[in-house]
Amino acid sequence: MKASIYLILATVTFLTSGIIYTAERAIAYYSWIGQMQAKTGSFPTEPELPSLVTNGYVLFFLAFSIFLVVLMFLDRKK
Repeated sequence: MKASIYLILATVTFLTSGIIYTAERAIAYYSWIGQMQAKTGSFPTEPELPSLVTNGYVLFFLAFSIFLVVLMFLDRKK
């Protein structure tokens, strides 16, 4: 494959991992706001935000994008 294809695929997979991670954090904030608005009298003072390794898809897409960048550089040397 051409190096530009590797770069495009690496960018897409990197952005995909970022979008999934951002959506997961937004959902955590949204559910925390819902807990505050429920008027139960007790809710956590801070939301339970997911870490980077919580979702396996985020790690997979991130690792795959790094792998594609390495392949791109190896393909350029040829």
